[in-house]
Amino acid sequence: MVNSMPSSRSSLLALGLLFPILVLAAEPLKEVEAWLQKMQRAAHTLNYEGTFVYGHNNNLTSMRIIHRADAQGEQERLIALDGSSREVVRNDDQVTCIMPDTQSVVVESTRPSKQFPPRFPIHIDNLAAVYRFRLAGEQQVAGRLTQRIDIQPRDAYRYGHRLWIDRDSGLLLKTHLVDEQGEPVEQFMFTRIRFLDRIPDAWLQPGVDVSRFTRYEARQEEMPEEADSPPDVIIGWMPPGFHEDMQRMQRLPASAHPVEHLVYSDGLASVSVFLEEEVERDAANLVGGTRMGAVNAHGRSLGDYHVTVVGEVPHLTVQKISTAVRLKPGND
Repeated sequence: MVNSMPSSRSSLLALGLLFPILVLAAEPLKEVEAWLQKMQRAAHTLNYEGTFVYGHNNNLTSMRIIHRADAQGEQERLIALDGSSREVVRNDDQVTCIMPDTQSVVVESTRPSKQFPPRFPIHIDNLAAVYRFRLAGEQQVAGRLTQRIDIQPRDAYRYGHRLWIDRDSGLLLKTHLVDEQGEPVEQFMFTRIRFLDRIPDAWLQPGVDVSRFTRYEARQEEMPEEADSPPDVIIGWMPPGFHEDMQRMQRLPASAHPVEHLVYSDGLASVSVFLEEEVERDAANLVGGTRMGAVNAHGRSLGDYHVTVVGEVPHLTVQKISTAVRLKPGND
């Protein structure tokens, strides 16, 4: 009993010394979250027109973007300023891709997989276990003052991010996706931006006559109940913080059999696991690893099936996940 008092006092003293540190650590996190919330609002509510460059694999693409938000929803038009002058027109969740080089139009009712500007989560408490967030000062982008935010992974299984957010409007003006060495594997940056009170309807119309183009409607094909489906699998390993985000059966255009598609996410990064029946060894199936820009993939045979893991994560991650996939007992 005599020894318990000093111990209690020591614990209280240690807690008292630690409390200011915890408060200081929490304050930047809340400030970063406030910036991300402002950025999210700006992405959906502002009228703007500008030019940005997007780079990966040492290639740069220049595009013009027009974005309008009003009572009718969001409309957006992306115009490639080099190459074949392709366009993407979005009206809320309906996306129309116009390809003058093939004289074709593809319409799908979904968000494009690569959004400009990229979107980020606005609640980061759960992400703090696997990422470090840091306010990294102010810098100029496209002639405007921005707040830089660095998002650094706590392990080697995901990429880091550097964000430059316009201090006045909150719009994301520049971002780097960086690898384990801190080198950019994907870049996005506005070179010119202007904010407008209104966007004319004509600005959101395609710049080419598509009346003679071939039109394709992309639909999610419903699988019949009697269709054979791949067996359930066990994912033996996932990076810390990754949880199942989606599971569905679908038929891919290049596959004669239904494909099981699993998506896992940590709230910022995501990976897809595809499993399909492999009737015979197909040379087109990926074996080993491959990379395109920030996207890595790894594939291998698994009994009578083929597993492919794809994600905007380092190759180490997709490789470890791929080798950890196994069939549930009874499906071997």
